[in-house]
Amino acid sequence: MPTYRCAYCEHQTESAHMITVFQGQQERNELLCDTCYADWLESLKSE
Repeated sequence: MPTYRCAYCEHQTESAHMITVFQGQQERNELLCDTCYADWLESLKSE
């Protein structure tokens, strides 16, 4: 099974969530582990 590296905490994980990050007119895709993805979703609720 492939493993991925979380873009935020850098831990290895077997499952990942891809998010798109926009900076100005640039965009990039990043992979997050389950924990960091949950934290990211929670941060969106508080904005």
